[in-house]
Amino acid sequence: MALFRKNGSAAPLGSGAKAPNFQLSSAQGGVFRLDMRTAHGPVVLAFVDAGREGDGLLQLLKEHQTEFQRAAVAERFRAREKSRASGEAYLRIGPTVTTTVAAIVRAESMEQVKELQERLRLPYYVLWDETDWVSGMYGVPKGKTAVALVQSDRTLRWFPEVVESLQMEPILQAIFPPREEEQSSGA
Repeated sequence: MALFRKNGSAAPLGSGAKAPNFQLSSAQGGVFRLDMRTAHGPVVLAFVDAGREGDGLLQLLKEHQTEFQRAAVAERFRAREKSRASGEAYLRIGPTVTTTVAAIVRAESMEQVKELQERLRLPYYVLWDETDWVSGMYGVPKGKTAVALVQSDRTLRWFPEVVESLQMEPILQAIFPPREEEQSSGA
């Protein structure tokens, strides 16, 4: 499947597609590799430009960081309990389960990315998409803000409602879906 159209623009990847692997420089130092992070659990990706338009989304991700961690650990615990109840072997994916949050920032310089990270005091990865290469692979054009979840198997899911409403519940529910009995009691 080609990711790019003839004119060079990216074809948007749909929910359910396999997320392309990438590596980008981090404002905190070092390099972020998607495959290394998905080995430990889901990854929330926020695509933003260096301007202030994405500040609300980035702040909201910061405010929900602890909930993302709890959701990943709770899902791991639930999978272990389910395997015990069924008598199936429970296989560990890695040493720990964690939900990683990463902001992919389209900017002219790493200084702009670091300024954004410092100004908002973002505790998660803030990555420089220097040439818009990663945004292009995922089909997020410059000037657009987008949020996606990449599961451990690298399945991609977009959350346009999160960008519109600035509510994190859809992502939290995707990481830790309600139990069937919780869904039926809420109906």
